[in-house]
Amino acid sequence: MHLTHKVGNPNAQWHLIIENTGGKAVRIKSISLVFTKESGKSFELPAQNYLRTADATENVMLTPFRLAPGQEWAHVLTFFTLFSRDDDKEYRLLESAIRSEIISQKEDPANKEKLCEADPQSVQRLLTFFERQFKWEPGEYAAELKVVTDTPKANLSQHFRFSLFESESKELRAYTEGYRYGAGVYWVSPAQPGLLVPVHEK
Repeated sequence: MHLTHKVGNPNAQWHLIIENTGGKAVRIKSISLVFTKESGKSFELPAQNYLRTADATENVMLTPFRLAPGQEWAHVLTFFTLFSRDDDKEYRLLESAIRSEIISQKEDPANKEKLCEADPQSVQRLLTFFERQFKWEPGEYAAELKVVTDTPKANLSQHFRFSLFESESKELRAYTEGYRYGAGVYWVSPAQPGLLVPVHEK
């Protein structure tokens, strides 16, 4: 499973193969992952989009789909929650401030080739926002895969486990170091690739 975050907001990517082994067509209504830490705290990430092909570079929105008997559906799914209305409003303001502060410095020809930084106060406000959103703390995790269909008896619930080590959690936290340059805020940084963690069935 691939784990990352958008300014703290957790994201997961997972390649899933779903097959209809029954004798009737079934409609897949939703797919989600519920993560539970050893402390008992849990959070749910719904699947929002997927890669149509293995070499695709852009995601397609996940909508309900139908599987005929014997049909298989295999894709890389991305799981995340959308910001709440208030969080989204706050984030947009923070992102806009960081972008405009950096771009305004780039207007000076002397800074054209420099890596310009946003105002420290704007960066600190973004870091405070990050701390509220961040969930990939180190520890043991249980992950429940939930597939909801239009036929309740066909619903699926499978349980898995994985470990997130302290060094891995620190690596994800370290992405905040690029926020002052706008990396991971308004432009994608190759220095923030996320983590691949092995997942085991319980």
